[in-house]
Amino acid sequence: MAVSVACGTICCMPVTAAKDDTAPLVSDTGVPLTRATTFRFTLDVNREQHRLLMAHAGAARLAFNHQLARVKANLDQRAAERTYDVADADLTPALSWSKVSLINHMNAWKDGRAADAPVSHDAAGEEVRGLPWRGEVSADVFECASVNAAQALKNWADSRRGTRAGKPAGFPRFKSRHKTSPAFRLRAKYPEGAAPPVRPTGPRALRFPKLGELRVRENTRQLRRLYETGRFHAYAASFRFERGRWVVAVTGVAAELHPARRDTRTRHQPRVGVDLGVQNLAVVADETGAVLAAVEGVKTLQHAQARLKLANQSYSRTKRDSAGRRRAARRLGRVHARVAHARKALLHELSSAIVKGHAAVVIEDLNAAGMLANRRLARVVSDASFGELRRQVAYKASWYGTALTIADRWYPSSKTCSGCGQVNAELTLSDRTYACGSCGLLLDRDVNAAINLARYPEPPTASPPLPAAA
Repeated sequence: MAVSVACGTICCMPVTAAKDDTAPLVSDTGVPLTRATTFRFTLDVNREQHRLLMAHAGAARLAFNHQLARVKANLDQRAAERTYDVADADLTPALSWSKVSLINHMNAWKDGRAADAPVSHDAAGEEVRGLPWRGEVSADVFECASVNAAQALKNWADSRRGTRAGKPAGFPRFKSRHKTSPAFRLRAKYPEGAAPPVRPTGPRALRFPKLGELRVRENTRQLRRLYETGRFHAYAASFRFERGRWVVAVTGVAAELHPARRDTRTRHQPRVGVDLGVQNLAVVADETGAVLAAVEGVKTLQHAQARLKLANQSYSRTKRDSAGRRRAARRLGRVHARVAHARKALLHELSSAIVKGHAAVVIEDLNAAGMLANRRLARVVSDASFGELRRQVAYKASWYGTALTIADRWYPSSKTCSGCGQVNAELTLSDRTYACGSCGLLLDRDVNAAINLARYPEPPTASPPLPAAA
């Protein structure tokens, strides 16, 4: 559904769906909604609203752990039966891990229709099957938690079969009340003709299903304008309690940016290369050799080490579940929040400047995970956030129509002379100046790498097939 605002209230407007499921949504104005967008807000809740949010997070944790416990018990039972040489046909039937199966079981279990549903007694001594408090939270919390459990189990199964890319995934861990950040997810599903359940209701207010209207600290102007023009459709709202505050991320799809904002004719036309490093977070140079920018990282984590040490010491000296530990945790969270917010602001400012100011960008594909294995560089590399900067440049380039090229990880941009093309295989990380023995070029290492990235060879284009012989 797309939405619009009329007379201060949001009403539903029809959205035409494509014939196949992979096609994008189309609003009533004919605008395709294809741009994945997320709006993040900090909630300003009172004590009662905080209690309700914690109840939703507890329900999500309960549903997730219940699904894992069922599957684990079934697997253990089947494994024990195999040790007694029980035939496969006679084993305890295996449970289905599909999302639909887990959702159906959770609905029956919490409503008291399942055989293993919990049993309790009310004030009159009457037996009550199911969760007696299930009506206090949104039913969508149980379904989303079951979907998360199904996905985690699928990742584990695919890793065992060797069909999952990346690092192997172990069996999902149970969520601890003391060690897991409270979090839950609500889907924004609603029938045609009804108001969307996730919508802004004021300059600093949002409405959510079952939770009602919640105040936020940031202004909702940008989100409200997208709703007013029918250029945004919300899929879900994810809540998380971090550093003493509740934050919500409203995820959905929006229309493409205005063609004037995607026009690259007014930008820097020569292709530019972006070299990421430790001394300078990013050096931008074009293929003609001109250095356009050299941005130094804020190094917030390095500068906050003294404050983090004191905050960690104060936290470690408190008792578990005490008021002093809660105060120390908030103090430690504020230090980490200051570091994270400063880094986030710099990365967004830099990535936006790179994408909005240039028509074509080449950025290197660094092995950030491998660099973290070096104990001498791990803290500095984590503080620089190379992977996050590349992620932001990638999705913003698609937003603003910037041509983005990802250079191969093994492309020797730092070891190649930008003057003559000679490769210096003996170059080490401590050599901050590139000195070419062939042409005598003397240039800063990062600038030399950025120029080489700007000249990165384009991938060969596929030639059209030849006509068939007669």
